[in-house]
Amino acid sequence: METVRAFVAVDIGDGIRGKLNELQRKLRKTSANVRWVKPQNIHLTLAFLGDVPVQKLPPLKTALDENIHGLEPFELEAAGTGYFGRPNRPRALWAGIVDCPPLMELHRKTVGALQTAEIEFDDKPFSPHLTLGRIKAPPLTESLLAKLDKCKSEPLGRTRIDEVQLIQSQLKPRGAEYSVLHHTPLL
Repeated sequence: METVRAFVAVDIGDGIRGKLNELQRKLRKTSANVRWVKPQNIHLTLAFLGDVPVQKLPPLKTALDENIHGLEPFELEAAGTGYFGRPNRPRALWAGIVDCPPLMELHRKTVGALQTAEIEFDDKPFSPHLTLGRIKAPPLTESLLAKLDKCKSEPLGRTRIDEVQLIQSQLKPRGAEYSVLHHTPLL
């Protein structure tokens, strides 16, 4: 059975992406062993789907269109930084998203679409963030976490969210390559 590795996300726009690129450059000036996310690949994931059978893609696209239609475009603000994991063993670095009720509603509608289309997905609690990098090995992370802490309340920009994207992720030796399979406009 042919499958596509996919996720549902919103694009963060070039303004926020540029600020995150600057932030990554600052954070790279440490000895930590981090696999950085390419700036063009940074997005806000609403749901990670994993491997989706190709024949389920058309019903998924229809369900996204039907469930999300009617939601109004909204402003999203990125600010601050943090990490997942423990201080002695951080796993991933992230930029934060300011509390945004329309985003939470969009996530809820996305989950509804996935359930309607009978698509399995990672149903961990939704914690909106933008992944900057994944730590490959824990040694030498103290200076990285100290730099990250200095940015914990830094404003990173605003963007207008006016669509949801179904994105294919192809794993390559030099990192993941993304391609948009479907656009679902809001309203």
